[in-house]
Amino acid sequence: MSYDPVKITVEEIKEVLPKLSRHQIIELDQRIHDYLETSLLTKASGTAFSEWEDPEEDIYNADVY
Repeated sequence: MSYDPVKITVEEIKEVLPKLSRHQIIELDQRIHDYLETSLLTKASGTAFSEWEDPEEDIYNADVY
């Protein structure tokens, strides 16, 4: 999935929110929650596995290539 940044301000979102149905707002809220959760888990896992990027550990990959 590619990321295409959308140029929208918080003020524009505030303006649109009252025009959305309750269902649309709940769906938007869930998508924001899912995005934030995935983003935080990705950052946390990146630091947890940083030791895998150790060049000295590449000696074990010799037979994989």
